[in-house]
Amino acid sequence: MIRKGFIWIFILACFHLNALAQEMVFSAQASSQQVGTKDQFQVTFILTNAEGASNFRPPSFSGFSIVGGPYQSNNSSITIINGQTKQTNSLNITYVLVPNKAGLLTVGPAKVSYNGHDVASNAINIQAVNGSLAQQQPRRRQSMDPFGDEDDPFAQMQRMRQQMMQQMSQAQQSRRQQAQQQNDQLQSMSEENINKNIFIKVQVDKTNPYVGEQITVSYKLYTRLAMNVSLSQLPSLNGFWSQDFQIPNPPKPVEEVINGQRYQVFLLKKTALFPQQDGTLVLDPAKADGVVRVVQQVKGRNPFADDPAFGSFFMDDPFFNQDMFSGYNYKDVPVKLSSTPVKINVRPLPLEKQPASFTGAVGNFTVSTEMDKHSLSTDDAAKFTFTIKGSGNLKLIVNPKIQFPAELGVYEPQVTDTITSRNPAITGSKIFSYNMNPQTPGDYVIPAVKFSYYDVATGSYKESVTEPIKIHVTKGKHYNPNAAKSLALSDIHDINKAAFVTNSGNTNPIVTRPWYWMLYGISLIGLIVLLMRKKQQEVYEGNQALFKNKKANKIAWKRLATARKLLPQQQHKAFYEEVSKAIWLYLSDKLSIPLSHLSKETMEDELTLKNVPAAQVNRVKSLVLECEMALYSPSGGQQQRQHTLEEAVGTIGELEIVLKNKKNATQYAG
Repeated sequence: MIRKGFIWIFILACFHLNALAQEMVFSAQASSQQVGTKDQFQVTFILTNAEGASNFRPPSFSGFSIVGGPYQSNNSSITIINGQTKQTNSLNITYVLVPNKAGLLTVGPAKVSYNGHDVASNAINIQAVNGSLAQQQPRRRQSMDPFGDEDDPFAQMQRMRQQMMQQMSQAQQSRRQQAQQQNDQLQSMSEENINKNIFIKVQVDKTNPYVGEQITVSYKLYTRLAMNVSLSQLPSLNGFWSQDFQIPNPPKPVEEVINGQRYQVFLLKKTALFPQQDGTLVLDPAKADGVVRVVQQVKGRNPFADDPAFGSFFMDDPFFNQDMFSGYNYKDVPVKLSSTPVKINVRPLPLEKQPASFTGAVGNFTVSTEMDKHSLSTDDAAKFTFTIKGSGNLKLIVNPKIQFPAELGVYEPQVTDTITSRNPAITGSKIFSYNMNPQTPGDYVIPAVKFSYYDVATGSYKESVTEPIKIHVTKGKHYNPNAAKSLALSDIHDINKAAFVTNSGNTNPIVTRPWYWMLYGISLIGLIVLLMRKKQQEVYEGNQALFKNKKANKIAWKRLATARKLLPQQQHKAFYEEVSKAIWLYLSDKLSIPLSHLSKETMEDELTLKNVPAAQVNRVKSLVLECEMALYSPSGGQQQRQHTLEEAVGTIGELEIVLKNKKNATQYAG
């Protein structure tokens, strides 16, 4: 019994010694040495008795595409030959490849670290041919093997295993591509790329128009992020007359694709602009601020990082170096947006062939006249109407030049503007209504009215002429010949000689009388005053900036007076346009800055240089912003407009006092 126990101990000891005596082997083998460019095949790197090996480094696989793997499997076997027992442990690492081209290709050696040294596997030569050999190889095997492998269960299992590996490889590759695409998309929406994902863009249909020609400007917000953003500053549009388009409130987004990225686009403001002077004008930026929601990556811990089975080989593989265990979260970030200023190069209208009747109309128009009564008495009133219809700078057209007979007693016209369409050109009509009350009977003719405009489409001036209108005036019941004569410019009568009576009772010379010298002194003083005013007027005319500076306050009060008349008429837009123009034109003339170069920033800088208190500067800025916002989004009633008017009156009045007291207005010499 003791002898048998000794024999078993000896056998186990031999088994152990043989197992320890095995050397490490690192080899590579391919499932096929000849494949088609459309076929998949396997390359397996086998580490035998490689306990302690680490840092597996696959070859570059130049000339091949990896469609699957790496897959890991472990094998262990014990063999007894002639009483000798051997145990073999191996680790298999398999890749599924496809040749990229035909020819003799080589799979380079892989490397591992073992006992402080690098050990390399053998290289494999693969003969690749065009097409696929998948259907040819079974036939060759059938012709060579008379029994075939259709009934071989091991061969069927091998084929099933290969099919499963291919399906797993394709599914893994598809998941990897989807994950990479999703990761790239989320990374593009991070805080670092915020300026690419939300911005304000200005679109202008013309950048080189004529004076008075319509250009259409659209301010749009582009975003790929969830946001809550509102406008903080609208463009001042100095140097332009503007007419806003109606846009949905709240704005409805549309989708646009820019450089392959889809954006939600909100139309913030759309305006028809008509430049009022030639030269380079600048569209101020529109500004907005608010909060946007961006994506941020949240780092996660790799649960397999400390696993020796994974750490020994795969942690140095580039695939496993990707951050597969991270997640994403959302973060709200404050944002300030500003559009890029746009320069508009305005061309002057040509002077060649410009008609004498031209007063600045640009577009395409028709004209007509109408007289409500062609026969009336001196007791009646009548109305003459001159109508302009078409598209263009309607609101900038001034009163036409009409030579009415003086006897008709024509009053200043009442002007009515009507906009009928904004798609895309501003279209409508402008009506000049002249009321008249003739005092002298007779037959009169209102001459033909000439109206000319510049047609941008044809690049030429066009002139329209109306028909003359005849009017017959009879004596009314209240006809007064004396009143009629006082209106007649050609009234001539004989001199009444009886009115001159010689007074011979006083023979003293006239120069001895006191009132004579008083009249002489008054006349002399009046002459001196007239000469001084003439000299001052000549200085003003020679210095246009000084002239505008002196007249700035008067012009501003006239515009505010017009705004006051509009106050009870519920004309919201016209009211705020007059107030806004009163402020901007006053500042332009008072600060001697052309309207095209005046902005909120330059206004603030110039007033600060002129020592205007900061409180008054902020008051001006608030008033300008209030007018801009009211023009953009009408709200509030008459009480709000009354407050705005009072604020404008107070602001301009205070500025006038400060600028005069500090002697900032330009003074003339002499």
